Amino acid sequence: MKKYILNFSVFSLVFLTLLAAHAESNRSAPGTGRAWLLSKSSEAKAAKRFSLQEWLENKDRRGMMDLWLSINTPTPYEFMIGGSLLQYDQNSASNTITTTQKYKSYDGEFHAYATLVGVTGQYQNNTEEGFNDITGQFNLRIFGTSAQSSHITLHYGLRTRTAQNGSYRLNQLYPAITLQIYLTKLFGIYGNYRNYSPITENFYGNTTADELNAGIYIEYGILRIFGNYYNERQNSMLNNIDTTLERKGTKIGLQFHF
Repeated sequence: MKKYILNFSVFSLVFLTLLAAHAESNRSAPGTGRAWLLSKSSEAKAAKRFSLQEWLENKDRRGMMDLWLSINTPTPYEFMIGGSLLQYDQNSASNTITTTQKYKSYDGEFHAYATLVGVTGQYQNNTEEGFNDITGQFNLRIFGTSAQSSHITLHYGLRTRTAQNGSYRLNQLYPAITLQIYLTKLFGIYGNYRNYSPITENFYGNTTADELNAGIYIEYGILRIFGNYYNERQNSMLNNIDTTLERKGTKIGLQFHF
């Protein structure tokens, strides 16, 4: 009996010595220490195991990512307000009589966009020539991402021109197109053309008109400074008298984009 106990003790001592030597060698070779305890199947299960700790960590990480995206993603809404000074010469030709006069007026504008569509409101107070313009317009951007990028935009609107003495009122629908190109990050060119639909009115008779604005601009942040060439032509026929009005000049102003 003592012989068996002695042999068992010797065997246990040898086994523990070999086990300690194996553990020591695993410490010197990272990544292999668990191989004799865990099978490949167990490691694969451990890698796919769901734990509350990992779920909480991922939830916090997703929350931070959503916050970053909400801060850095551009808003789909755009707003712009502006004002300008218009100085022009009015050439009036009726049969064989031609006259030229100088005028100036002030106008304001407001634009609101949601992604690709928007609305515009404009008001011009022309006290020297004696009329007011109120314009409402629908906008559809077919190329470009914002009002502060190169873009092509189509418009359809209504301009109401009312004499301040009440002698006439012109309600003119129009299609229009805008082309804007940034030549550099802060400088670009701009063009807008309107074609007013023919109307019949008691003061002017049968009237057609169109309008062109084209120029350059420079930007700094939300501020835009622009200068445009302005040309508006109006032709009227009343009692067989053909009258042409042409307004040609410059428009300078400021716009604020938000």
